[in-house]
Amino acid sequence: MTGWQRFFLLIVCMAATLILWPQYDQAGLSFVLMAGILWTCVIIMLSVLSGIFGIYKFEFLNRFISILFLGALIACLLYYFPLKNAETPFSRMKAGKWPTTQDVQTGLERLTIDVDFLRRNMHKEGKSIQQKIDEASEVVEDFKKTAKEKKEAFDALAD
Repeated sequence: MTGWQRFFLLIVCMAATLILWPQYDQAGLSFVLMAGILWTCVIIMLSVLSGIFGIYKFEFLNRFISILFLGALIACLLYYFPLKNAETPFSRMKAGKWPTTQDVQTGLERLTIDVDFLRRNMHKEGKSIQQKIDEASEVVEDFKKTAKEKKEAFDALAD
C-alpha cells in the first residue's frame, strides 16, 4: 500500500468517525485536526522507511504493516475521539449504544455544505459579482466620457 492509499484511508476513517458519532463539539474537531496531522506524519514515516528498507518489495510484509496501520488508526479514533459527556465511541459501543440511522443522518448534515444557502445569500445581497463588474465598467465608461468632454472644453479654451 502506498502513502497516498494510506492517506485516503485516513480521510475515510476520520470522515466515518465524524459521521457515525456526530455528538462531538469543538474538542472533537480539534482532535480530528491534530490526529490528522499526527497520522499524516506516521504515513510519511512509513513511506520513507518502506523505501529505505525496500519493504514494498515484500508483499506480505507490506500488507501486514498496512493492516497494523489501519488497526492503530481505528483504535486511536475509537478510544480517544471526544464526545459530549466525556464519552468516546468505544465507551458508547461498550455500553451498547451503537450508531443509529438518525446519527448517520445528523453526521452527514453536519459535514455537508449547504450550497443552496450560499446561493440564496448571494442573491439576497441583490447583485452577483458579474453585475457589479458590469456596473463598474459603466462607471469607468462614464468617467472616460466626462474626462474627454472636459479635455475638449479645456482645449477649446486654450485655443
